Amino acid sequence: MAKFEVVALALAPERHIATFIAHYRRRGADRIRVFFDGETALAGDFEGAEVIACDDGFWRDLGVRPDSVENRQRAVYDLAYRTADADWLLVVDVDEFILGEGSLPDLLDTIEPGRESVIFPTVEAVYDTRHDLSQEYGAAFFRKSYGKPFSSILPHLFYPGCGGFFTKGLLGHDMGKHAVRTGLEGVEVDIHESKRGGVPFQAVQIRSLLLAHYDAISLDQWRAKWDRRLAVQDTMEMGRKRSLQSTIYSRARRLGAEVELFRRIYVLGGFQTFVLRSLNLIIPNKTNDLTV
Repeated sequence: MAKFEVVALALAPERHIATFIAHYRRRGADRIRVFFDGETALAGDFEGAEVIACDDGFWRDLGVRPDSVENRQRAVYDLAYRTADADWLLVVDVDEFILGEGSLPDLLDTIEPGRESVIFPTVEAVYDTRHDLSQEYGAAFFRKSYGKPFSSILPHLFYPGCGGFFTKGLLGHDMGKHAVRTGLEGVEVDIHESKRGGVPFQAVQIRSLLLAHYDAISLDQWRAKWDRRLAVQDTMEMGRKRSLQSTIYSRARRLGAEVELFRRIYVLGGFQTFVLRSLNLIIPNKTNDLTV
């Protein structure tokens, strides 16, 4: 059976990191490393995982602290890859979980030896109109990504005034996240893929397991995430549509309208749910992906 380990860079509350660790322990990870992008180590009891403080000493040992969060991610992914013990390294964020009933170690064991990487497609957590927005990880559905012609029409129909935020039907990323085989020479581990000599590996596309992205764990978490991004300005590779989200959020925050904005883009009404279900573009959260 293949062994895998997990790496993430995080600046998140202890309870979110603990949820992330518990999920991947249940998924069979042999090692979990969370690099905490803050000045001091967290005080929580993170059994079965390593939570490493990215303090001044940590960055001094690596050479320099990158200014952007994306380059800090690449730095810790490189460190994790160079020091990996398992057969595979899974690269994710702490708001991303593996959804589905299959065994991740068994799946990785079936990958042909010559294939260096696998990718898990993204689905995105959304809520229904009955949902308590303060409840964390309470998704009613996961919306799927989709291409044209739907991606040119449905976001503007379903999310009036906000359709320009969406890329292939998602607010976050539609690129999936990946696992890369360890022990290879010249590997550059990036956020959504790994490369050699700047050329991405031809990843095996996984369909039996999905990457459940909680772009909004709750209203309060979503608000805190965007408040921090606006204050620190260290997210430098968001892309045009994500930058537009930032601009509109900033305006809504000043006007006290961020709850309305959240409902417009993350909460599905009956008509939206019916159409997306008819087109097979959402899946219900039947149990709870964090317990799978």
